Amino acid sequence: TEFGRAEGARSLALGAEGTVFVATRRKGRVYAMVDHDGDGAADVVHTIATGLTQPNGVAFRDGSLYVAEVSRILRYDGIEARLDDPPDPVVLLDGLPTETHHGWKFLRFGPDGWLYFQVGARLCPRCAQHGGVRLAPGHRSAVVHRQRAGQSG
Repeated sequence: TEFGRAEGARSLALGAEGTVFVATRRKGRVYAMVDHDGDGAADVVHTIATGLTQPNGVAFRDGSLYVAEVSRILRYDGIEARLDDPPDPVVLLDGLPTETHHGWKFLRFGPDGWLYFQVGARLCPRCAQHGGVRLAPGHRSAVVHRQRAGQSG
């Protein structure tokens, strides 16, 4: 059964009030779908953000929507009360690698309350030409990271 349409839908998160948040990696948008009448289909689709760089991961916790772009993680506070007029995002984390190849992120909250995300392995083009794949220089790739939900940095 179809709930709603968001072209390029990639990842989903469910809000506390039943809002379905949708990230669209290739479209650079995040949507919120709401079923006001409880019939199992979205009655309205709100645009939460546009112009993002490959927003792939979304997660929801304590009234806030978390969105992962390639190089940063954003937080939209009190989002379900502001679907018609979304707040400006808080930049929770910035400065992640900017490479788009293997750069999209997935977000999940762990039972410890921390926000977990991965940074994909960056390729060494010269190594790939010779049949091997090696990590490019840098300490932040091919690993899982965690961040406290309320902290920036």
